[in-house]
Amino acid sequence: MKNILVLFILTLLSCNSKNREELIREKESIHIIQALLEENGLEMARFFCVEKKIPICLNLKKIMVNTRCFDKTKTNEEIVEKQLPEKSFTNLGGVCIEKIYGSRSFDNSFFIKNDSLDIVKQNETIKAFKIQKNITQKFKTVELTERIKIDETYIQFSIPIFSKDNTKAYLEFDYYSVNEDSFGISIYVEKVNGKWKIKYTARNWNT
Repeated sequence: MKNILVLFILTLLSCNSKNREELIREKESIHIIQALLEENGLEMARFFCVEKKIPICLNLKKIMVNTRCFDKTKTNEEIVEKQLPEKSFTNLGGVCIEKIYGSRSFDNSFFIKNDSLDIVKQNETIKAFKIQKNITQKFKTVELTERIKIDETYIQFSIPIFSKDNTKAYLEFDYYSVNEDSFGISIYVEKVNGKWKIKYTARNWNT
């Protein structure tokens, strides 16, 4: 009976710890998006050729960390890159863990080795997340619902992927357009003196 009680307490503590971790990362995700909008929001929410604001999607995109982006072919043993899931508003996108670690600006040291397992585990946490409207009051917004499909030009952020200590994060910024070229940017941010700052950006994809 005593062993069962101990096991129950340990399980309860484990669940509470997981919930706290998710709550911390949800809170920090809001702070990251808010910081990006405050510092770069006007540039992000405009067409590049005209002074017209475009809507920000309130739904954050979920990206999956892929640990097997490179496989050897059976025929010639060459290393080839696997095709990742198509990036779209409704589908999950994918990012190679090598890309997260491979930022040349940081000499592969932005995330550390101890972050690896935690980064992959985040595939199973915070599956859906939405920006609160109170931090997007200056911008037009759109929202995906079960009955509404967005087919206009809009921009969208992803759910951030955090380091183990929650002081660094990787996220993506996507520009979707029906009539123009769409593209995505990888953004590396770090919490410095209590504030999230962009450390490095890189082109991620384009049509």
